[in-house]
Amino acid sequence: MSFGGPLAGYLRRLLLAQVIGIAIALTALLQMLELLDVTTDILKRKLGVVGVLHYAALRLPTEFTLALPLAMLVGSLFTYYTLARNHELVAIRASGLRLRWVVGTLLPVAVGLAAIQFVVSDRVVPVTEASLANWWAASELPDEDDERKESNRLWFRTQDGLTAVERTSSNGRMLQGVTIYLRDEQGQYAGRKTAREAQWSDRSWRLRDVSSLRLFDDHAERAANAEENWQTNLRPSDLGQDSAQLPLSSTALLGVLAGRRVGDRPASYYRTVLYKAYLAPFTLAIMLLLALPATRSVQRGGEGGGMLLLALGTGLGFTLTVGLLGSLGQGGRLPPFFAAIVPLLLFGGLGLSWLHRYDKL
Repeated sequence: MSFGGPLAGYLRRLLLAQVIGIAIALTALLQMLELLDVTTDILKRKLGVVGVLHYAALRLPTEFTLALPLAMLVGSLFTYYTLARNHELVAIRASGLRLRWVVGTLLPVAVGLAAIQFVVSDRVVPVTEASLANWWAASELPDEDDERKESNRLWFRTQDGLTAVERTSSNGRMLQGVTIYLRDEQGQYAGRKTAREAQWSDRSWRLRDVSSLRLFDDHAERAANAEENWQTNLRPSDLGQDSAQLPLSSTALLGVLAGRRVGDRPASYYRTVLYKAYLAPFTLAIMLLLALPATRSVQRGGEGGGMLLLALGTGLGFTLTVGLLGSLGQGGRLPPFFAAIVPLLLFGGLGLSWLHRYDKL
């Protein structure tokens, strides 16, 4: 079965035009709603219209990746509806081609857009969100900055154990109020080490005014040092990214799970996010399948509107299920891979069952 020729090109152009147009509209809507919320804060910081445009530009990749799955669903729905309304599906079926041929012809569009989505979310979004966080922090008002420093304690999972930091410098090379909760080889609590401050130098931290407590089976030992070297996987570049809870690339997520980088969240969070990042490209193909009821939207029995609502509701339910199970996986309530793969299997199976059913009609 060949998926080439003028008809295949026509179908792909029709779907691509619908998806791109809807993605642009949804992205613009998300931007407008977000700018309505933050424009006042931007103007308070005296950043002006240029600041508003700068904020919008840095948020554009994130909002595009959020809008694309829904755009794929609605674009596929409109494409199928247009083919059914103009009786083009009837002509295609009369020529001996089946509905699965139509879906197979449109699939490369979903695959291409999925590749774009993965590159943008994995490579562009972490950079733009980090730039936005640094720009936002640099323009912070003095009273806001003081309040943030006084109220926020940062927590990190380092190779030595759980580490708490009271304050950090803007470049992350100076820490104040450092507490390291030490673990033994079995992962049990083995004591703690506190330092008034830590200075990054020569690829390690120099602790000052150090006091430590070591726990043993039959006794405890206390010690105090003016200075002490601290070799750990915590780096200045990790501080701003983890404390702001910014999105990480797949490479950074693998680094956290392998222990090369630190994280301020449970390992289940990073595993779930990593699995979702790798499985996200399948979302657009599933949306293409979930829109299939729209092919039955032009019927004499007057059920067309119900079929459109069925397709739209199922797609939105898929998005909700992905978010819900993803949250449970990130919080450790479900195994990470299970939380990431189950929505795809459930709704992908539903879409394939619809394809098999409608292909026989």
